[in-house]
Parts: sequence; structure tokens; C-alpha cells
Amino acid sequence: MLPTRTVYTVSDINRYIKTLITNDENLKFIYVKGEISNFKPGANGHLYFSLKDKDCLINVAMFNNYAKNIAFVPKNGDEVVILASADVYPARGTYQLLAFEMSQVGLGDILVELEKLKKQLQSEGLFEQSRKRPINIYPKAIGVITAKNSAAIKDILTNVKRRYPITDIYVFYSAVQGESAPKELLRAFEESQKYNLDTLIIGRGGGASEDLSAFNDEKLVRAIASSKMPVIAAVGHEIDSTLVDFVADKRASTPTGAAELAVVDRREIEQKFQYALDDMKTAIKDKLVDMKDSVSSLKEELDEEMLEYIKDKQRNLKNLKDRLEALSPLSVLDRGFSITEKENGELIKDVKDLQKDDKVITILKTGTIYSKVEKVEGNKK
Repeated sequence: MLPTRTVYTVSDINRYIKTLITNDENLKFIYVKGEISNFKPGANGHLYFSLKDKDCLINVAMFNNYAKNIAFVPKNGDEVVILASADVYPARGTYQLLAFEMSQVGLGDILVELEKLKKQLQSEGLFEQSRKRPINIYPKAIGVITAKNSAAIKDILTNVKRRYPITDIYVFYSAVQGESAPKELLRAFEESQKYNLDTLIIGRGGGASEDLSAFNDEKLVRAIASSKMPVIAAVGHEIDSTLVDFVADKRASTPTGAAELAVVDRREIEQKFQYALDDMKTAIKDKLVDMKDSVSSLKEELDEEMLEYIKDKQRNLKNLKDRLEALSPLSVLDRGFSITEKENGELIKDVKDLQKDDKVITILKTGTIYSKVEKVEGNKK
């Protein structure tokens, strides 16, 4: 005979665990020390945050009837001691601390060390604006350092290919949080330096402030400061800033924003070409209009000059004609003189050219006389 099998619901399990934890005397009204992170005050006065130390983190809730008694304004980075009891939220199966009191100890050790490192790097000039290099938004190749199969790499690849599809993309995968993340990020960065890249993007999607600690690693920050190519930091957070953000040449609040900083949008290029084409068409049209006006003006000047030239030639021709007519033997006929020729048409210039009985022709204005020489007699001196 088979033993009876008991099937529990998820709610059964979560409620049972809640009973175990809340009834454990070792977890009731205990003092817990840690650094506040992920601080989120609720609209109804409740406080939600995490307490962390160097290695671990636990969620905390403090309801308004206890929160109103706090003597200071809590914020991320504060080191505090709370009086709390362990509890379980059955709907999600998560455990947390319910805080009743809170007192401030001082800034958390982690934040103090981070601020000290930040000031040291700043004093060395690693964050100086003068070190920042411009981003070539028309790159042949860009590199990306981020987690494999992450939303960040998908966003970057999608947006870069959409905006500027002709660029090559080299991806160097690395853990972005956890104990191994600093070493893996540094290894991925060193690998990227072997390639001829125009720009390097390093980052991750959004996360809690403690999840970003790998991007505050001193070795990684110093390596990025010596990068062969400009670096865009895209650690995916708005409020907190990591040291990688400060040393990078550009900072983007999201991976999508990094893609937009890294490459030009091809639609902008197309629009610029269209503007250039329109300007060229307008310039050519204006030039043609100017040329047409110039040709028309030149034609008018040429017509005027040709007309004046013809008139001048006509005047010269008339003058020549008048001179020829004045020199013509026929012109003397108009003045009452005559011309005498021999019968063969030879002009008689001297009486010596004639003899008695020669036939001559006398030309007058009104006609011609044919006669015979009776006598030839020269002028008396």
C-alpha cells in the first residue's frame, strides 16, 4: 500500500515559513547595524529601504507609526542601527525586517571609502573636462562591454543598427555585478584595447546602488582613463553616479542613450543630404536665372552695338558714294558741261587727239550729239 501523499500549496509553504521565523525568539526585537541603500519613502509615510554591509543586504520596512519618531532624515549612505524583528511577506515569499526604531551611527564605511577614492582620482586629474574626447558619430567600429543576454546589449545593438547600420559592433561580454564583476570588466576592457575601435561603450541596465559597485573599482577606472578610444559610460541609473561615469568621455543614463551618443541617426544624414540637394537645386535655378538675365542683357547690348555699327558703316558708305559721285565725270553734266568722246568711246582730253573729219560724240545732261570735225584749233597763248 502506497503512503499517503500530501500536496501543499505555495501559500501553505509561505505561511509556514512565516510562522517559523516570526516565532523564533532569536529574531525578535534585535538590533541590526548597516548602511541604508535603495531608500524609498512611501506616500503614506511608510519607509522602505535596504541595509547592507560589505558582503550582504536585507530589505527593511518601517511603517509610519514608527517612522514618525525618527530624529533625523534618513538617506542612502547613512549608517544606522535599527530595532527590528524578522518577518515574511507571504504574497511574494520574501523575508524582511520590520523596523521599530532607528538611530544614526554615521556615514557608511563603504560610502566613506568610495568618497575617499573619488577625491584621490579627482586630485590626479582623471575627471578633468579637458581630458574628455569628442565622440566620432560616424564610426567604422564601436565596442560594447556589458552582460551577455542582457537587456542592455539588446538595446544597444538594436538602436545602433537602426540609427547607423554600416558600423561594425564588437561585443566583449562580462559580469556587471557580483564578486567577479570588477575582474571580468577589467579583462573585457583590456581585450577591447586590441581592436581598432572608434568608440567603446561600457555599462549595464538599471539596478540598485549596491549592484553598481563594480563600476567603482579603482583598477577599472584607471584603465578606462588610459583608453585608446573615447569611452561612453552607460551604467543605467539616474540618481547615483559611479566613478566610471566621471572618468568616461561621455555619460549616458541608459544603454539606449549610449547608442544615441555613439552614432548619428541615418535619418539626420538623409535629411542633411535632402537639405543640401534642395540648396543645390535652388542655387542652380538662381544661377540659371542670373545667366538668362546676363544673356538677355548682353543680347540687348550686342543688338545696340550692331545697330550702331551698321549705321556707322552706312554713313561711311554714303560719304564714299558722295565723294565718288563728286569725282565722277558725269557729275559735271549737271552743272551744264559736256563730255566729248571719239567714235570708239575714247575720251578726248586734248584737241591734239582730233583731226579734221573725225567723228565725235558729245554727251550732255539731256542727250547726245553726233558730229563731224570740220576744223581743229588749239588755244592761243
